[in-house]
Amino acid sequence: MIPRGHRQSYGASALLAVTLLVGLGLAAQANEPVANKLRLEQGRALADRVCSNCHLVSDQQNNAVADVPTFQEIADKPEQTEGRIMARIAIPKHPMPVIPISKEELEDVAAYIMSLRSE
Repeated sequence: MIPRGHRQSYGASALLAVTLLVGLGLAAQANEPVANKLRLEQGRALADRVCSNCHLVSDQQNNAVADVPTFQEIADKPEQTEGRIMARIAIPKHPMPVIPISKEELEDVAAYIMSLRSE
């Protein structure tokens, strides 16, 4: 048998836990646009440095290899996802070279590419 005072403290603890979880979830959502913007900026900067020798990575770039798809074309492929883009970069097919980048950089580049997708 649980003494009466302990039941109330369990209820108060549960309420506090739920309140904290909801608050943390809302705080994470509030920071998400800032984190996403930073992720896209980092992906764009990496793409400018590493990918722009072959790909047209933005509409501000003028030169690219003729037979290589632009980032816009890659983003607009039917059923394209960040996961498919990351797989293609991680395990490239000729003529794309192996690009030594971290998982986070790979995620950032894929997010940047998908941000170019036409709706």
